[in-house]
Amino acid sequence: MKKLTIGIIVAIGIFAIAISYHSLNIDANAMIGSNMGSMMKSGNMMNMMSQIPQDVIVKVTSAQVIKTGKESKITLLVLDKETKKPLTDAQVIIGIEKGTSMTTMNMLGGMFNAEDVGNGKYIVRFNPPDKGHYTLHTHVIPAGKLMHSMMNNHLDIGIIAT
Repeated sequence: MKKLTIGIIVAIGIFAIAISYHSLNIDANAMIGSNMGSMMKSGNMMNMMSQIPQDVIVKVTSAQVIKTGKESKITLLVLDKETKKPLTDAQVIIGIEKGTSMTTMNMLGGMFNAEDVGNGKYIVRFNPPDKGHYTLHTHVIPAGKLMHSMMNNHLDIGIIAT
């Protein structure tokens, strides 16, 4: 139990550091390695996806520490960025990467839609095969927007499987 508690505290610390780097816009080379960093600096990757969603706010309202070998439900609350009201009838597309964001590119299966349960809540069902870090690549297409808007409304969410 003590090891699990320490592990969770360390994982939370890692996420806090990652968020700090992300919000401070630290050099991409320090974050993800020189090859990917070069692509990021050149603009090839930056033009593909926004760092912060432009039209929406995505909040995780369930636990981000889940169990391996058991289906978990990760609940996302999607809000309109201007009105702060729940965004209904959006398409929330998920891709799951084994590892932290953009480090392994080991995608588990293809992209899939989160389940719309109403009032801006969307459920992602996930059964992690192994212990470790996972990234939910979350893309939102608000109702009435073109599919391209998913690139402007992208957010990576960290998950830890124990």
